[in-house]
Amino acid sequence: MSVSPQLAQLATWMAGHFNNLQQAIAEPVWFANIHVYQCPLPWSVLQGVGFYVEQLYDIYPEQPYRQRVIHLFDTPDGIRIQNYALTAPDSYRCAGRELLLSNAYAKGKLAGLTAAELELLPGCVTQVEWTGSCYRGRSLPGKGCIVERKGRTTYLYSEFEIGADYFHSLDQGRDPETDQVIWGSLSGPFRFVKKQDFSQYLPQWAEVLNHEAVGATG
Repeated sequence: MSVSPQLAQLATWMAGHFNNLQQAIAEPVWFANIHVYQCPLPWSVLQGVGFYVEQLYDIYPEQPYRQRVIHLFDTPDGIRIQNYALTAPDSYRCAGRELLLSNAYAKGKLAGLTAAELELLPGCVTQVEWTGSCYRGRSLPGKGCIVERKGRTTYLYSEFEIGADYFHSLDQGRDPETDQVIWGSLSGPFRFVKKQDFSQYLPQWAEVLNHEAVGATG
């Protein structure tokens, strides 16, 4: 089990329920009120640091529009995030909201998730860097993450910034030939605020590394 201190910190910041209510109130024409749930998975699912990620509109709390699993891992060139699709997403529908409301991971839907239910999405990888105050990620160069949407073949371009209590995210589907934005925000990133911390559900490595970090700075 090998996790760098930076990866442990990134995972700790990512774990939680996020919402952009203030942005939606300020700019209702451009931004809907959205909830993002980033739920830590047991180490055994991916043999590494993983999250179940769910996004839904506030007005449709039972109908998530995006469900995926992500794997965070260290490389010689920095942290990377690999995306996976769920082969049976309906089995885990609203698992993030369930975790928020029940505050009981062991009895929830995610407790039974296995690697056999995941499909690796080739090319859908994010590179992450530490800026000194936050982490920033963006899609690897190229157009390898293909997404079929609105009857069009697009490639996914993603970027994000995350700190201890916020998460800014931009996802766009672009035309492979012209780079024109076919779907996604045209008005900048969604600006989410952390509303509930889920870091208590991270595997035990997070606690060990936190103790090591305290010892090193004490």
